[in-house]
Amino acid sequence: MMITSQLGASAATRCGEAKHVAVFFSDIVDFTALSERLSPYDVMYLLNRYFAQVGDIIEQNGGFIDKLIGDGLMAIFGIDDQPDAPLRAVNAALQTLATVDRLKPFFASMYGIDFDIRIGLNYGEAVIGTLGFAGNERLTAIGDVVNLASRVEAANKDAGTRLLISEALRDQIADKVEIGDFVRVRLRGIGERTSLFEIVRLKPEIDAELNAKGLRETIRHGGRRWVRAFAEDELQPHERRILDFEDYDIVVVRGSDSYCAFNNACPHLHLPLYERRSSAQAEKLKLPHMESTITADLGLVCRWHQSCFDLSTGEIRGWARLQQDGTAPGYEVAGDISKNRAKLIVYPCRKQDGFVWIGLE
Repeated sequence: MMITSQLGASAATRCGEAKHVAVFFSDIVDFTALSERLSPYDVMYLLNRYFAQVGDIIEQNGGFIDKLIGDGLMAIFGIDDQPDAPLRAVNAALQTLATVDRLKPFFASMYGIDFDIRIGLNYGEAVIGTLGFAGNERLTAIGDVVNLASRVEAANKDAGTRLLISEALRDQIADKVEIGDFVRVRLRGIGERTSLFEIVRLKPEIDAELNAKGLRETIRHGGRRWVRAFAEDELQPHERRILDFEDYDIVVVRGSDSYCAFNNACPHLHLPLYERRSSAQAEKLKLPHMESTITADLGLVCRWHQSCFDLSTGEIRGWARLQQDGTAPGYEVAGDISKNRAKLIVYPCRKQDGFVWIGLE
């Protein structure tokens, strides 16, 4: 899991930038005793199986893995200034505990162990930047918010809990979660007692909204993040569907025996290739070129400027029909679009277990 693949490599971020983030710490209960009972091979297998599933959960909720230290994991939410980062951090923590509960019977039957984890969350300002030497730099967060998150996680042991959050994080999501109890503790490095809160679950309406909207099932395969789009029988041959993602729309077209997926934006002016509006709405607006078209040999003809793109590769087959000054008829206001030609963004598709999956990155 390369955290840099999820982030823009801006100079500001590399040099250091103060951001408000939610920090996630987890640890395996009694890992030292557990590892002494198992062979080194079994310890590594157990950790890799656990971390693989937790890593997917972190990514699906918009966070990234900062570091793995033995059996411990640190993740950060909000690096891209997501306004709901605190809620997504809590969601990831709850989903992680649910995943551990599903793993418990397997580990118990395979190794005769009682596998469990503890999680601590905190929210506050941290310095985000890259640390390390040439060729080994990594993005990380530093500051008191990180140190406190680690101590919140450790406080679970004495409290007999599995998930505790700080008061700073509680203040961000108090109306969205159900809190079971709270404890007053004196954390190392802090003179006065601190309130920590045990999270039971998200409120039902919040859970339904958050986990039904945009958090599609995701797996990692062949270096890509694959998203399950829909069941194969939901789309008939030569039909299409527009999928709504947070930052873009993707059009999926079913051919005779395969699927094509591409960004629903023409590379000229990023206008939508296909309308999400109904036919009645589109007709009322009297928009020109209401439908982009697909040729028999999988070429996409843009409805705005009639450029043609190869749906297998995204390469330009034919650029826009332009006037002598480089403008498109009817779109002179856009200026000369004869230069800065760009490919269509296409995404690989595959079929598995009766579903269509799209490789996003």
